[in-house]
Amino acid sequence: MPSGFIPGLLIALKFNMNPVRYIFVLCILAAFAGACKKSNEEIEFRAPGKIYDITVEGGINTFYRDQYIRLTKPALNPDSLPAAIRNAVVTVNDGRADLVFKETAEAGVYSAANTRSPNYNQAYRLTIVYKGKTYTAVDTLRQVVNINDDYLPLAVSKTADAQYNGTIPKHTFGYLNPNKWWICYGAIPKWDPSKFMLTQYYNYTHFLGSPNSLYPLTNLKRNFTLGAEDVVTIFKISISEGYAKYLYGVFLETDWNGLFSSVPVNVNGNISGNSQGYFSVSDVDRRMYKAKELR
Repeated sequence: MPSGFIPGLLIALKFNMNPVRYIFVLCILAAFAGACKKSNEEIEFRAPGKIYDITVEGGINTFYRDQYIRLTKPALNPDSLPAAIRNAVVTVNDGRADLVFKETAEAGVYSAANTRSPNYNQAYRLTIVYKGKTYTAVDTLRQVVNINDDYLPLAVSKTADAQYNGTIPKHTFGYLNPNKWWICYGAIPKWDPSKFMLTQYYNYTHFLGSPNSLYPLTNLKRNFTLGAEDVVTIFKISISEGYAKYLYGVFLETDWNGLFSSVPVNVNGNISGNSQGYFSVSDVDRRMYKAKELR
């Protein structure tokens, strides 16, 4: 019997199917088990179908003065990291004037101080000039709907010993407007758009529906236990419809890529040319709660 089979399952199949169907299912299971038997040494990574010149992360937000954009050259194999892109010319036009970014002490990260008022419902245009090539992107600043106690993407319950247990799902579906959220407490840091490596603390409310009801999303969550007076800080970050669809496509390839997932998609950002990533513009609201105020 092939390894990985469950004898009880085969017996049940044998007694509930005619011989032809039983043999057919047995062949399918044998092929599946054989595929699962490959060791780590046998796994080979295919060469990327397309090699991009540049990847763009970050953008503009209305909460902080300092803005950050990171430019990297994508890695070509799982053992290497993206390479920082240096000496690029980076500007953002908010429909009124250019905001000029300068490279920071961290290679590949560019920053500018934005003291202008938000230009809601207007296009912000990113321009990058690097090695004689020009890349552009456009995103629209959507005004955030202020945080409402009745629509927080978390659940909190009080325990018998007056503690508060909370659950924060990474993905929630069916919201009127898409948003990113950053919910912090205890050792989890405040939202800082210059920290590009801390994406694990974001959670998302989607205006599109759940991608596949057969694939469980319950493991994609954070849990916490806090005292009644412990503070929870919530950042609500607006995103445009285009950025929301881009993130949805990314999650189809990552978080939701299970056994019953849909066919993989090509995730295209809003950067022109031979590039990948998304330049985003966001409005932000922040509120602070004591744990006992949440529900």
